[in-house]
Amino acid sequence: MRRKYIRPQSKAALMCPRFGLFAVALLLVALVLHRFGFIQTVNLPYIMALVGISAALSLIFAFFGLRALWQEGYKGGLSCVKGGLLAFMALAPLLFIGAAWFAFPPLYDITTDFDTPPAFLAGSRPADALPVKAGFTPAAAEEQWAAWPQLSGRRYDGSPDTVLKAVYAVLKAKNWTISGEQGKAGEDSLLLVEVVAKTFVLGFVSDIIIRLSDEGDTSFVDMRSASRYLPRDYGINARFIADFMNRLDAEILSLPVDETRD
Repeated sequence: MRRKYIRPQSKAALMCPRFGLFAVALLLVALVLHRFGFIQTVNLPYIMALVGISAALSLIFAFFGLRALWQEGYKGGLSCVKGGLLAFMALAPLLFIGAAWFAFPPLYDITTDFDTPPAFLAGSRPADALPVKAGFTPAAAEEQWAAWPQLSGRRYDGSPDTVLKAVYAVLKAKNWTISGEQGKAGEDSLLLVEVVAKTFVLGFVSDIIIRLSDEGDTSFVDMRSASRYLPRDYGINARFIADFMNRLDAEILSLPVDETRD
């Protein structure tokens, strides 16, 4: 009578896809909840650490499961492959973020004016937000300049109230929320508009102050953007400023000539 050989099931192979699936699910849920403000940025690193641990455990179980398959013929090879792929799916964004952390300079407060940076309105940033500089040291200015030399203020023909209309149009197009204003168009020579901006995918929040200075026949626009909770902003604030200024250039050019000369 022929005896039937039953291959034993590797326990490591059973656990491998479970940890891999948990890591991917936790990563996706955490990012979605953070995007819509249900998870604070300060808590996100702890969740990402749990994702990394789960993915690492999945890879460890995959190793032992495949070794049991190779040496003793245990079942579970396909489960190990699936779990390993899930683990790499969870680890890939974490590795990318880690590499970017070292690639970008340790800056979170970016400005177009190092000498007299626009000041945020009093009480506008949350109490637990990262502190903003009263002034930029030469070292900080040099570090920003080395990374983003293209950032600069803009001088436009026309009065601040005319330029302010263009600023409002760009803010509406970018869906940035105005959180405060100072100065009255047509009366004050200095106008300040403070807004809150979020990155599209992950929802990282920055406070941005836009300063319009009356120079007589022209107006000068400066900006400052500071992350609330990211101690290293991955270039987010520089991109906020650069994109806004480019859009403002286009908006000013679209205004009637007689309006910019008022």
